[in-house]
Amino acid sequence: MKVGIVAEGGGTKAAYSAGVLKCFLEHDILLPYCVGISAASELLLPYASRQAERLYVTGVGATCQKDVVGIRPFLKEGNIFGLDATVNYIEEHAPFDWETFNKTTTEVKIGLYNMETHEAEYYTNEDLDPEFELAKASCALLILCRPRTFKKKKYMDVGLIEMISIDQSIKDGCDKHIVISTKEEGYVRKPAPKWQLWLANLLYHNKTITENLRRRHERYNEQWAKVSALEKEGKALVLRPHKDLGITRYTTDEKLLAPWFQLGYDETLARLDEIKKFCELD
Repeated sequence: MKVGIVAEGGGTKAAYSAGVLKCFLEHDILLPYCVGISAASELLLPYASRQAERLYVTGVGATCQKDVVGIRPFLKEGNIFGLDATVNYIEEHAPFDWETFNKTTTEVKIGLYNMETHEAEYYTNEDLDPEFELAKASCALLILCRPRTFKKKKYMDVGLIEMISIDQSIKDGCDKHIVISTKEEGYVRKPAPKWQLWLANLLYHNKTITENLRRRHERYNEQWAKVSALEKEGKALVLRPHKDLGITRYTTDEKLLAPWFQLGYDETLARLDEIKKFCELD
């Protein structure tokens, strides 16, 4: 039985997922596979390298620094989100354990959106580079960030078309899926407002990107419908926040994000027996 983790993005709301994964590491829930996009890609790496402390630094510390969102990263990097500043902060405060990562028993898949083909592409452990361009490209949000170059191609956040990588998890042979969501129960993704569609068209001059943005909420609902069907079959287990602490994808206040991180840890701890039974762990 191959059980995998499917991690949703969500900007700084991913601090919740960081708490979930920290609980996993501290209670030996070491699964053979994980797949994620956007902010989740930054969190799956320390899960695979077994660095619980890096999860907090990534999920909370790095997202609360002054260079992460706004005019400062725009002036320095040309992005509203400071991708380089974020990775630099993480490396300074919790350097990546390459030795452990290179020996890990966990396969990591990170999704990217190919700007030329307009399709999702997934890269794995062997593709991770020392500058973490793979992770940066995964976090390059539409409109808010410039596309990143990785392996001589232009990429950005695959969340434009694939927010829940359940199809990839199935494709890679997982029989069961633990889906980590950053959205509270009952969340409904709304259609992109007209100004976003206008801005995307202005910035990218590409009808496919604009149309993908227009249909993003439909794809999100389709992906969750598939997860819900698997859940009814006993093949999926969803971990998501059951409290609303007022966190958005742009929250950068540690006094708010630290409790959000802790909520992810505590809610996972409360379901530990259920999770282990689902994974068929002793």
